[in-house]
Amino acid sequence: MNIRGPISINEIVAATGLSRATVDRVLNKRPGVHPRTQAHVLRVLAHLENNAQAGQKPFALERREAVRLVIVVQAGETFRRSVLETVQKMKDSDGGVAVLRAVASRSDEETVELLRTVGRDSDGLAIVSKNIEPVKSALKELQGAGKSVVAFVSDLETTVRDAYVGIDNRAAGQLAAFLLGRCLERAGEAKVAVVAGYFSYLCQEDREIGFRSLLRQRFPQIEIVEIIKGEDSREATYEAALRLFKNRRDIAGIYNLAGGNYGLARAIDEAKLVPRPLYVTHEVNEVTEPLLRTGVIDFLITQDMRSLVRMNSQVLINLRLGSGSVRELNYLPVQVVSEFTLPSSDSK
Repeated sequence: MNIRGPISINEIVAATGLSRATVDRVLNKRPGVHPRTQAHVLRVLAHLENNAQAGQKPFALERREAVRLVIVVQAGETFRRSVLETVQKMKDSDGGVAVLRAVASRSDEETVELLRTVGRDSDGLAIVSKNIEPVKSALKELQGAGKSVVAFVSDLETTVRDAYVGIDNRAAGQLAAFLLGRCLERAGEAKVAVVAGYFSYLCQEDREIGFRSLLRQRFPQIEIVEIIKGEDSREATYEAALRLFKNRRDIAGIYNLAGGNYGLARAIDEAKLVPRPLYVTHEVNEVTEPLLRTGVIDFLITQDMRSLVRMNSQVLINLRLGSGSVRELNYLPVQVVSEFTLPSSDSK
C-alpha cells in the first residue's frame, strides 16, 4: 500500500504511537507485525484520510490513540546506561518520535517514586527492579489503574506483571555451568566461586539456581566454595573477591551472574592466581568487551539489547491494544561470545 495525498508516514507514526519501522512494515505488507497491530495502523490511516478529505487537520485523531511507554531501570550503572542509550538510539532512528522513554533509578525508594509518577502518566510500563514488597505494592496500584506492566530482564511475581520480556535466566545459569564444567572437567575436582549482586533480583536468583543445579547433575566433581556478595558495585565486588582470593588460591573458575565486572577483574589481576581462573559473566558492554578482548574474561553470555527493547515495546503495545495472543513469557535467545567472536572495533 502506498501513502497518497496529504498523509505522511510521520503523521501515521505520531497518531499510532508505533515506531516508523513498524508502520513501514504494515504499509508495505512485510511480515513480522502482529495482526492486531496491523489493524490498528490501517484503522488510524483510514481515520487520517477521512479527516483529510473533510478538510480537517491530519492530526485530528484523538490523542488516546498514542501509546506512551516507559522503562524504569533499577540496576547496576553499566546496565542502566546500556538500556538508556539503546532506547535513545532507537528513538532517534525512528525519526525522533518519542513513544518510548527510559528512566534510571538508583535506589528502592526512587524506583517506587518513579512508578507513582512516570508510571501514572504512561499507557504501559516495563521495569527492571528487585522483587520486593514496596515495588510490588506500587505495581499493583498501577494495574488497578488499568496500566499494563511488563517485567523486563528480571522477572517479578506473576501477580504484579502482565508479561515478562528477557532471556531465560535459569537456562543462562545452566549454560554458564556447562561452559565452566566442560572446560574444567579434565582437571578432576575443581573449586569455583559465584559473584552475585542481590538475590532479590529474580534474574540473579534464577541464574544461581540454574548454575548450581547443572553442576550438581553433570559435573559433581566441581564444588561451589563461595558466593561473593558484590552488590552490583565494582568496589564492593573488588573487596569481596580479593578477600576470597587471599584465603583461597585454588579457585579454578568464577561465574559472575551480576555486575561489578571491573572490580572482579581488578581483584583477579592483583591476586595473581596461577593458573588464572576461568571467568564467565553476562552482557557485552563498555566494561566487559575490553576485558574479553584482553583475555581476562573467557566467555560472555549475552543478548541483543535492541531486540530486547523492541520486543518489550511490542508486548506493551499488544497489551494496550487488547491483543489476546500476548504470551506471558517472552524469551530472547542468548549468545555465547568469546574474544574470537567479537566484531572488530572497525566494524561497529
